[in-house]
Amino acid sequence: MSSYDFIGDIAIVKFSKENKKQKKKFAEELLKRKNIKTVLEKADRVKGRLRIAKLNFIEGENKRETLHKENGCRFLLNVESCYFSPRLSEDRKYVAGKVKKNERVLVMFGGVAPYAIAIAKLSKAKEIVSVEISKECSKYARKNVGLNKTYNVDIIQGDVKRKLAGEFDLIVMARPNLKETFLKYALAVAMKGTKIYYHCFCHQDELARNLERLKEEAKKEKRKIKIIGVRKTGDIAPYKFRYGVEIKVLD
Repeated sequence: MSSYDFIGDIAIVKFSKENKKQKKKFAEELLKRKNIKTVLEKADRVKGRLRIAKLNFIEGENKRETLHKENGCRFLLNVESCYFSPRLSEDRKYVAGKVKKNERVLVMFGGVAPYAIAIAKLSKAKEIVSVEISKECSKYARKNVGLNKTYNVDIIQGDVKRKLAGEFDLIVMARPNLKETFLKYALAVAMKGTKIYYHCFCHQDELARNLERLKEEAKKEKRKIKIIGVRKTGDIAPYKFRYGVEIKVLD
């Protein structure tokens, strides 16, 4: 059994135990689909803070750059050097729908700016600041701002641990699957009433403990938070999920 994602005109496949001939046959079937020009194999797990995975060429055009469209937005990216999940399309739309008029929004781990640009296109935010440590992703993010004409999006290439100017009404923590929560860095630029949309990765039986951990970390920073909602936003393994945790800063 194989799983796959379509990013623009590229299909990225995670094969189970298929031999080389079976991979080629499967790739040929994918290329018959409308707009698919390249089939790549995910040869390694996404890992590290930059969320990079090794991709092997299987069939079609041997390329890595593509133009992906979703939610009325367009994203140019290199699928091997820039992490991008089309499975988060609905989550991006959901979060954008929570932004109120004239709010100042921070997107941590901004990537090629899919959350920032979706928010700019689908809401009436005053300003969106997208912070991404990868120079490659930031390069594409700036191109995507121009491509979508979302000039209220400010791309900052750097570490999310840096202190940003001012405070934000809403913070998107599209964080990678790492042990560190990075919550204290969000709280450093949050005010009373700030909403935080946080990505949590864990086994379903560990969810309650992870939510308590967030409250404990906030307490260490002398802040108080309330969990106002939790949604499953993707599968990562049997009984393990990516959860979208909605947080409100109380003080």
